[in-house]
Amino acid sequence: MMSRILVTGALGTIGSYLVPYLRDRGHEVICCDMMIRDYDDYVRADISSFEDMYRVFKDSYVDTVIHMAAEVGRMVGEAYPQKMITINAVGTLNVVRLCNEFGLRLVNFSTSEVYGHLFDKGVVFESDIEFHGNPFMTTNIYALTKLFSEAIVKHYVDNYGLKAVSVRPFMIYAANEFPSKYRSAMINFVHNALIDKKLIVHKGTTRAWCYVSDFAEAIRLIVELPFKDTYEAFNVGSDEYHTSEEVARVVLDACGKSYDLMELIKPPNKFLTRVKKFSIEKIKGLGYKPQVSLKEGVKNVVEWQRRRDDSE
Repeated sequence: MMSRILVTGALGTIGSYLVPYLRDRGHEVICCDMMIRDYDDYVRADISSFEDMYRVFKDSYVDTVIHMAAEVGRMVGEAYPQKMITINAVGTLNVVRLCNEFGLRLVNFSTSEVYGHLFDKGVVFESDIEFHGNPFMTTNIYALTKLFSEAIVKHYVDNYGLKAVSVRPFMIYAANEFPSKYRSAMINFVHNALIDKKLIVHKGTTRAWCYVSDFAEAIRLIVELPFKDTYEAFNVGSDEYHTSEEVARVVLDACGKSYDLMELIKPPNKFLTRVKKFSIEKIKGLGYKPQVSLKEGVKNVVEWQRRRDDSE
């Protein structure tokens, strides 16, 4: 089913890949973000402003909304909690209310962080949040805002007939990310390796990193899915697990640098989950199959950062 889609947060790292990906597969896409741009298919709006978003919804004539706009990241939330709560909670409420008023389908972006201490028991499944989740098991402000936002979406599905699903992304990375202390370890590993700076590696941590092209395909499958009358969520990521030390070695190999650049440290005892293991069987049931290996994805990131550095 081809859709006319409004994407909030369209100019972000994922959005800048997802939008052309959906267009190439026949969907019409209207972009919404906070940056100033002059495109026919772009509108500037603040999701935390109901007035801004009402104007967008009234004039866009879409049938589906992909809601990605958010303050993202564990440490961003700890540094700017009030901003994060306003954008993620109030912004999502605005989008949900307008989707409900205009009769639009909603794909809401959540986060893997909502599972919090549920990771301690082993592999997590989508249903674990509904049956075992609560705010006290979260480990950071970011997770709290996204868990609350999911609860808003479910409330409107259960009580107002909203057609909506949530996506819980796991360790998504892309070549077009700029390194900073608020970005992922993957992006900072590559940046540090290229400038011969130490890679700070958390001992005992394990992740499955998912390249953005695989993630975009999962979102396409979800968008083209007939939505149910009940709320549901999808874990989306890779099933190729690596320790952080293994990831650092792959990065150093791709950059042609020595393993001596690695500095292994004990992970912080707050805001962080050491091991994230999760089921992606539900999204696989839609035909999803990750294609990009860690080595291939890291190679893409290294090549992009090298080109960026050469152009500066």
